[in-house]
Amino acid sequence: MIESTTGVLELLEKLRQERDELDALIKGLEKRLGIDSQPMEPESVPRSPRLTVSMESIPVGFFHNLSQADAAEKLLKLNPGRPLTSKEIINAFRKSGMQVNPKNGTTILYTTLARHPKFERLAGKAWGLAEWYPGKKKRSESGNNVSDNDGESY
Repeated sequence: MIESTTGVLELLEKLRQERDELDALIKGLEKRLGIDSQPMEPESVPRSPRLTVSMESIPVGFFHNLSQADAAEKLLKLNPGRPLTSKEIINAFRKSGMQVNPKNGTTILYTTLARHPKFERLAGKAWGLAEWYPGKKKRSESGNNVSDNDGESY
């Protein structure tokens, strides 16, 4: 049952990602064609219920063949809007059977997430996805400049 649940969860997340990509492509085509697209559903109502996964229910192999950054992103996406501490992320990795260095695993995770533009470091030593905080200033790809959503560099 656990293996089938893992497969279903992964399939569900892949389909949601594909849906988001398709929605973006459709919007782009409509814009290019000059079609005024009206949202079919109100923006405040989620299109489908989001499934949250508790730390206790993470099955073995859930992060199989994923880097720490990809696994952390997957974990955070399964719990939208809920930042996790480095310790919580490491514990989830260990629960799934992912190999984590016991001496400096937290340091390695911190460095990995801090260097990755998809993650935001929050107060209280927690990590969230950058997409959850659209107004927050972000580093440029080179890591030197900080820019806001309007593209102005500081």
